[in-house]
Amino acid sequence: MIRRLLVTLASGLLAVTLSAPPATALPSWQTTNSSWSNPDARHPLVTGLRYAQHSNFDRVVITITGKIPGWKVRYAHTHTYDGSGATVPIRAGADLVLFPAYAHRSDGSSCYTGPQLARPHLPALKAVAFTGDFEGYVSFAFGLDGRNPYRIFALHDPQRIVLDFRHAS
Repeated sequence: MIRRLLVTLASGLLAVTLSAPPATALPSWQTTNSSWSNPDARHPLVTGLRYAQHSNFDRVVITITGKIPGWKVRYAHTHTYDGSGATVPIRAGADLVLFPAYAHRSDGSSCYTGPQLARPHLPALKAVAFTGDFEGYVSFAFGLDGRNPYRIFALHDPQRIVLDFRHAS
């Protein structure tokens, strides 16, 4: 009786294990500029940004309402605020541009609640700045420890864009 119960439990456990969906692999680390577009994104709203340190990388998470917008990531020596062209007071690192994307509602009020300028002083991520919400583009600047490799990907339910910066070895 006990043996039959154990065989039944083991069979059920094996079936559950085999039917589990495969884990989605993370994208590889990149060291060059990259971009991705989403023609289905019509009017996504960028509502927030947070960051945290992990064991070998620092993670930035940008929250989105609506479909995930396209993005461009590029390394930069200096950063400027969109519209004004004023210099962002952080050191070299990377820029992220989301398109089409907005950080304001149709009435013009801001829906972005993340930091305007923050200095988390994490191993790779030294500073982050919200640099613009201008003509369908939302942009951020990241001050880095160096030319840190990065990976960028989207997560869903809720919608997020994740940008990881690897720690220097």
